[in-house]
Amino acid sequence: KFQEHKMAGGLGDLSLLSNMLQESQELEEQREEQNKVATMGPGDIGPKKPAEPVKPAKKVDPNAIWDEDEVDEGRILNKVDKGDKRARPKYDLRYRQNIKTDDALGAPWSVQDNSSMSCREIIIKVDMPGTKFSTVKLDVTRKEFLVQAPKYLLALSLSEDVNADKGSAKWDSDKDQLEVILPIVRGDDFAHYSMLDDPK
Repeated sequence: KFQEHKMAGGLGDLSLLSNMLQESQELEEQREEQNKVATMGPGDIGPKKPAEPVKPAKKVDPNAIWDEDEVDEGRILNKVDKGDKRARPKYDLRYRQNIKTDDALGAPWSVQDNSSMSCREIIIKVDMPGTKFSTVKLDVTRKEFLVQAPKYLLALSLSEDVNADKGSAKWDSDKDQLEVILPIVRGDDFAHYSMLDDPK
């Protein structure tokens, strides 16, 4: 009888131990699920986007003086005829910052300064008197700006990289003026304290 009781008690202990382990495992699974949800962000909502294909690395010539991108033969400014007799129009090129009230009032916690490092856009205004909008041709690349009209030609190398696809242009027919706004593109290695409050 003692042996049977001992045996029954042992089975009960095993059953209790098994239940505890099962509860522990369920709690662990719940914690893992909660951690997954806690670390989710807006990008985790909806269907997963396929991973972008990895671009093969460019071959780098160790003896090259400059990078191929720096001397691109396909540049639009290289295609401009040096003997072109069209007039160079009057133009105005400015940098524009995205400032807030604190920045304008000079608050001590403001991260903007007066340098072009704090600028977000380049604005180019080109005056072409006597020109019709339908005759204006505009070409913009990452580092170049080219405007052509029957009487005018303006070719500029830009000091900052720009995103031509996200730029905008408008024509003021009262002034015969073209205004182009180009967002400045900063590389991943760009670091300036004005970017501390930039959500982009």
